[in-house]
Amino acid sequence: MTPEGKSFRDKPAWKLILVLTLTALLTWLYFRSADVVPGSHVNYTRKLRELQLFDEQLNSGVVASFAGLIENYDSQRFYLAQIDKTLLELRNIPRWVEPTDRKTIANALIKLGDIHQQKALNVDRFQRIHAVVRNSSLYLPIAADASLAQLSPTEQRDFKDFVRRLISYTLTRQKNTQEHQYLTEQIKTLTLRHNTQPLATALQHAEIVLNSTPKALKLVNSITRSDSMAQLEDASQLYLATYRKALTEATYYQTLLYALSLLLVGYALYALFRIGRDRRSLIIAHLDLENRFQAQRRAEEELRLYATMFTNASEGMTITDATTKIIAVNPAFCQITGYSKEEVIGKTPRILNSGRQNDVFYQNMWNTLNSQGQWKGEIWNARKDGSIFPEWLSITAITDQNHLPSHYLGVFTDITERKQSEARIHHLAHHDALTGLPNRLLLSERIQHGIQTSPSSHLKTAVIFIDLDRFKNINDTLGHSVGDDLLIQVAHRGLSVLRETDTFSRQGGDEFVAVLTGLSSRQEAGRICDELLNTLCQPYLLAGHELTVSGSAGIAVYPEDGDNATELLRKADLAMYRAKEIGRNTFCYFSAEISTTSIGELLLENDLFTALERGELLLHYQAKVDSRTGELVGAEALMRWNHKTHGLISPQIFIPLAEESGLINAMGEWAIRTVCAQLRSWIDEGLQVLPIAVNISAHQFVQQALPQLLADILAEFAIPTQLIELELTESMLMGNASHAASTLHQLKDMGIEVSIDDFGTGYSSLSYLHQFPVHALKIDRSFISQINENSEPIRLASAIIAMAHELGLQVIAEGVETEVQARYLVEHGCDISQGFLYSKPLPAADFAKQLKLG
Repeated sequence: MTPEGKSFRDKPAWKLILVLTLTALLTWLYFRSADVVPGSHVNYTRKLRELQLFDEQLNSGVVASFAGLIENYDSQRFYLAQIDKTLLELRNIPRWVEPTDRKTIANALIKLGDIHQQKALNVDRFQRIHAVVRNSSLYLPIAADASLAQLSPTEQRDFKDFVRRLISYTLTRQKNTQEHQYLTEQIKTLTLRHNTQPLATALQHAEIVLNSTPKALKLVNSITRSDSMAQLEDASQLYLATYRKALTEATYYQTLLYALSLLLVGYALYALFRIGRDRRSLIIAHLDLENRFQAQRRAEEELRLYATMFTNASEGMTITDATTKIIAVNPAFCQITGYSKEEVIGKTPRILNSGRQNDVFYQNMWNTLNSQGQWKGEIWNARKDGSIFPEWLSITAITDQNHLPSHYLGVFTDITERKQSEARIHHLAHHDALTGLPNRLLLSERIQHGIQTSPSSHLKTAVIFIDLDRFKNINDTLGHSVGDDLLIQVAHRGLSVLRETDTFSRQGGDEFVAVLTGLSSRQEAGRICDELLNTLCQPYLLAGHELTVSGSAGIAVYPEDGDNATELLRKADLAMYRAKEIGRNTFCYFSAEISTTSIGELLLENDLFTALERGELLLHYQAKVDSRTGELVGAEALMRWNHKTHGLISPQIFIPLAEESGLINAMGEWAIRTVCAQLRSWIDEGLQVLPIAVNISAHQFVQQALPQLLADILAEFAIPTQLIELELTESMLMGNASHAASTLHQLKDMGIEVSIDDFGTGYSSLSYLHQFPVHALKIDRSFISQINENSEPIRLASAIIAMAHELGLQVIAEGVETEVQARYLVEHGCDISQGFLYSKPLPAADFAKQLKLG
């Protein structure tokens, strides 16, 4: 070997040429050995079998049609189409077949196609002839029956024998020349002998059946004995021989390929190490790529979640894992709390804890969440800047496939504005709108608080009832605005005299009440009352006039004169009237002698016991109208007492007596029954009746049988439930919230709507109010009376309307007396109005006239 040759073999170019040569040789051997594709062979063989099956099914279909087993030729047309389709597909001979063999197989397929073409023509002829035979076979018995009536008994017997032999001949499907000749002669003889239409028709069908049946049979034999099966078998054998030849050649080339592959094993073993090393690197890269892909997929899912649920939501949303660590918040959360997303992710919602709720609160919350899967309620949280805000929070547990909590979803709304509105309504409901002093409701709480904080052993609580003397004269002569100014100045003077621990309240009109707590003696209450009256009687500057107004006062002291607010107020009121009797501008302590003045009240209460029996109670109906249109939409039933001596007595007088005496339940049932009876009377008269509202007392509402009582009375008079409405006060509902909710739900299920009467004078707690299924709020007349031309732009009435509509409730305004009030209510969206502006309470007969006009 020359140094030049050795040098040549050592060059990288030689290795490259060798690798390329081996690669080309391997490629050529591979393709030569891979020419016979098993899949194409299996597919082509399947097509040949399918063609054979379709041909057999075609033959069976023709025979079945001839035998009358199949009434249509759909299957024959289907198999002819499948044969044509399969023959077309068989022309795509696999590419590994040699050209000469390909041509031989193609010629065989062409010949097979010609045979099938001829067979298809025979099938078509068969179908046409067989259709004619089948129709004639069907109509022959019908025409034969029609012909029998025209034949003599002997001829009928001969004709029946002819028909039976004809049908027997056609059913045998065999060629019988003698029978065929006999039947032909019979047709000719019958045709010459009888020329009537029914018999001629029958003989025509008989001739068609006799002559066409052999033709159809001949075509059936031609179709079923076609050379298609033999030709298909020849084509199949040609293809299989070609396949075995190609398979032998492929095996030869595979052997060469295997031998050459052994030469590369050594190099492959050498390369395995490097491949393994590269493979490990590739696995590491693949894992890294997989992690990146998973992270990207999670990010995309998270983005979609945020886009649909978080980004545009006005409520704050928080998603935590099973350990309550925050994993996602929405922009509204950040806006409300002041925290950024990064500051809260990974932390727990305790970051918002304000300290306003104790551990028991949170323990109860989690107990409910774990047992029911959901919790909702009001909670106070802290923003990032430390400010505390109220929110309405709803937490839902999201469970996995094992029904275990995997995440928690918290949705909350900042209810600061709502709480402020509630506080404003609460203040307005508990304070006099004109003077800002506590009203009757708050006064009772202050008196009760004073009683509880003043042990009877050494400290006392005094109630001073003050009424301005001749205040009505100022209103009548100088006007209500001057009277209002006087009341405001009286309030300021009263506050200037009393201590910070005392309470000065306006009861309404010109009546004021002072509550003094922590007194050491009754005399101390008298001293403060005397100072208070002296201050009140100092001159006032009113409308350019210097006027002096005095006051009369009565004092009742706990514990000597009573142990509750109602009793102390009543006795202080009695003492005040005694002060007026003895000369005004003075005060009196309550005494036993003063209590005798209430004997008339006792006598009135005694008369009330027999008022129902004597028929002295009656109902008046005050119209309710649509605030915008003035259209009559209903009425409220108002109870009146027509006393035998005193005439009509206001319900403000006898209703408290009824409640104290226990008569209120019987009177309430009487009111419901009377309204239902009146509705039935109006319905019977043909009037278009409207819903009537009935006031329900607290005593009657707490009865468990109220829903049943209503159901019984409505059923007794056959009154639809939608014609009866109930009016309840806030205080009545909140006295026993759970019982109230249960009763209201029963009434709602019955279809009876409930309104809250005198709204704004009770609890006015919307956080509890929205839990009751009520229909409407009724604004108390004391708030409507504040609406006049000079009223401030923000009033309690408009606030109640807005809050009611926010809760999805209707608003009814009572005590509407002026056009200014009506216009204001319409402008602020009040739904229904009631008052003297529209109608006074009317007896039933007078209200019926309104129904007729409506």
